[in-house]
Amino acid sequence: MGGQYQGRKMLKVTLDLRCNVCGGEQFLLPTLSETSEDVRCASCSAFKCKSNDLERAMSTAQRQKAALAIVA
Repeated sequence: MGGQYQGRKMLKVTLDLRCNVCGGEQFLLPTLSETSEDVRCASCSAFKCKSNDLERAMSTAQRQKAALAIVA
């Protein structure tokens, strides 16, 4: 499924995050063809973070999860 923000094509996804403004859990991520790197709430369009920051945070969380699985 997709979405749009100011005429831009974005991917609408559910993340394990919450919007600080409305509490939503669905966000619009920029597609590869978009120059914008903003991740925005799908409900209220509030800015959440830059896509590079989200990617780094998700990579770190995945590594931590893998390390905990090895210990357990």
